[in-house]
Amino acid sequence: MARSWTAVPGGRVPVLHTGDGTGPPVVLLPGLSDGLAPVSRPEAESLIDAVPLPMRHYRGLVVSYRHPVQPTTTTLELARDVAHVLRTHDHAPAWLLAHSMGAMVAQHLAADAPELVAGMVLSATAPQADAHLRRALARWAWQLRTGRFEVFARDAVATSATGGARLRLLAEARALRRAAPALLAGTVPPAELVARHLALSGVAATHDARARLGRIRCPTLVLAGGRDVVCRPHQAVALARGIPGARLVVLAGLGHGFPEQAPDRYTELVLPLLPTAAPPAPQEAFP
Repeated sequence: MARSWTAVPGGRVPVLHTGDGTGPPVVLLPGLSDGLAPVSRPEAESLIDAVPLPMRHYRGLVVSYRHPVQPTTTTLELARDVAHVLRTHDHAPAWLLAHSMGAMVAQHLAADAPELVAGMVLSATAPQADAHLRRALARWAWQLRTGRFEVFARDAVATSATGGARLRLLAEARALRRAAPALLAGTVPPAELVARHLALSGVAATHDARARLGRIRCPTLVLAGGRDVVCRPHQAVALARGIPGARLVVLAGLGHGFPEQAPDRYTELVLPLLPTAAPPAPQEAFP
């Protein structure tokens, strides 16, 4: 993996380059995890490794969000940043794999710049931030503002996981190590990352793309966890109804973090949609 920075109006965006530089273009848009673990930091690589797809066969970009980001920034503005990144890196039209807040950004991107988007998978997201989502964001923001960092880490993972004690323990063992290892070790996160997370929470809390969904024309798969308590399933239903031709799949019994909880199911649904990616040719051996 290699990192670079792309200048955008009002700031710059860190980008992580992954996989085969000659493969079909695929873009990952992360969720709120990009606050405390932005693509510019090594912790982000473990989050990318968790994506249950053969990313090594694709020309992948993981696009972060602007530095600096303000609470008054909107998902529409972040979408314009992503469009600028894709044009700068000649990385379009690409398939977007977007989760949670990233899928909010993807809605605007596909509506405004259809030439950049070949298709998209929108997981665990909503066309509008409702009161239920805003309450969850406010609770996490309070935990960070008051220094309850381990409480925040465990709350975030527990909210994403479903299915009983065994699944919760497995989710903690995997996801906590990836999402917040410093928090669990008792290390106070840098103040600038806490501020960044709080600002991105403000961005997500004001999201509303309902009036623009009808402009989206690319193939779209909307995935939802049947027990998602962050972006509830009825939000996914409204999103799929608003996008012409969109397909909706609700995964029974799963929560907000279902790509990690059910990686085989996620792969089964998403991989057939992506362009064929031949494995990289083996390097010639020299005597």
